[in-house]
Amino acid sequence: MNRKSLSVSVGLFVILTVAMTVMLVLFLNTDGFSRTVAQRYQILFDTSIKGLSVGAPVTLRGVKIGEVIDIKTQIFHEQMKVLNVVTVDMYPDAIKEQGMGGDDNVLAQLMSQGLSAQIGLQSLLTGLLYIEVDFSNNDPVMQPVNTTYPQIPTVPNNLEEFIERFESINLAEMGNRLNEVLDNVARLTADDRLNQLIDNVGSAFVSMEKMSVTMSEDMAGIRKEFASMSSDASEVTKLLKAELPVARHQLNETMVQLQETMEVATQTLAPDSPLMYQLTESAKDISRASRAVDDLANVLQRQPDAIIFGRTTGDSQ
Repeated sequence: MNRKSLSVSVGLFVILTVAMTVMLVLFLNTDGFSRTVAQRYQILFDTSIKGLSVGAPVTLRGVKIGEVIDIKTQIFHEQMKVLNVVTVDMYPDAIKEQGMGGDDNVLAQLMSQGLSAQIGLQSLLTGLLYIEVDFSNNDPVMQPVNTTYPQIPTVPNNLEEFIERFESINLAEMGNRLNEVLDNVARLTADDRLNQLIDNVGSAFVSMEKMSVTMSEDMAGIRKEFASMSSDASEVTKLLKAELPVARHQLNETMVQLQETMEVATQTLAPDSPLMYQLTESAKDISRASRAVDDLANVLQRQPDAIIFGRTTGDSQ
């Protein structure tokens, strides 16, 4: 390769490197703000911030408005406290205002209205944390210590308890238990009794299917019979509707005639009716005839020949 070709290759390599650098800068600067105007704050935590690293985002309701630039643990002897001091750069031009005049100290205005910070979890798998600033219903806590930069108050959350519980999980023991479960499943599936049980269950389902088909056919026949019975019942109902008025009329006439007959019978059998008088007289005659027959019987008992020779005079009754 001659000198001219080598110079051209080096020139192309330099141009390509510069272009890639510019593209990388543009790619890294796609947060929506210039990073040229930054306001520096410090956030003090009295709890563990394991998982928070330099470069972690600072967000306002999910929108990145800053980043962590330094993390240190500091002992404040006067207050007898050990605090984690997190230094962040906030970019005011990431927050746009509407209806008010522009103000470079927009973050200070937000904090005066109750803006506070808390730790958030970026990913459950990685365990990385970030800082979320927002308005909270909880009372913000401002640590009573002197800081190099203005302090952003904090609010408590349940993230630390969640992380402690997550870290307390014994993954090795969980893995052993999972292996035991898999071994039990393997032994269970290799057991002939399970296969037999599966076959029996399959046979039972087949029998149930056949039974359901038979029941469907039987129910179809029953439905036909019920349809026929319903039709007959409908005919009977129609017949009753047609004949019942006539029968009721005939019954009413019969009851009237029966009532008239009863009235006639009552009049006929009354004590002062002629029929009852004649029956009474006939009864009297029959009674007298009966006594005469009794007298004759007594005479014949005492004098059997009286019917031929006549009754002897002086014979008592």
